[in-house]
Amino acid sequence: MDTGARRPAGLIDSPRHHAPGTPRLPPTPGEFTPMSRRIVRTALALVGAAGLAASLAACGSQVATAEVGACSNLEDLSGELTEIPTVDCGEAHDAQFVHSFDIDQDGDFPGDDAIATAAQEGCLSGFESFIGLSYEESTLELDWIAPNESTWDQANDREVLCIAFLTDGSTVTESWEGAAV
Repeated sequence: MDTGARRPAGLIDSPRHHAPGTPRLPPTPGEFTPMSRRIVRTALALVGAAGLAASLAACGSQVATAEVGACSNLEDLSGELTEIPTVDCGEAHDAQFVHSFDIDQDGDFPGDDAIATAAQEGCLSGFESFIGLSYEESTLELDWIAPNESTWDQANDREVLCIAFLTDGSTVTESWEGAAV
């Protein structure tokens, strides 16, 4: 059972900043903790005010999800979410879902490190396909929302959602699909 002890931190708490003109390396699994889904049980307060991190709630055997290409705002991806708030990409936003995939593994939860490694590999690949530029060349940052032990075991959750986002406080009013930014 998820006791709330695992704090779902992610892109919002620890964005990767890099100076223009310096080489960028992809995020490493241990560099930051990916955002995660969490099955809501009885006490939402256990997650508490642990920061601006998204924890996606499972309702029954469903977990919140978003379509690739959907746009959102980082500030809306905090707290307990039973659905992922999205906006029309023609409206101001600072994040976009650029890829999603299922971890192809059955059985017991493989652990946070294995999930982070799979998420990093899949999201980096999907990032370039969606954006039209490699992560290392892009000005965008990248993180993911991945299954945690509770959603893996109780909701059969295997989906990883990959999110590109801005870290400078600015917003855009268009999709990043094929934009090579």
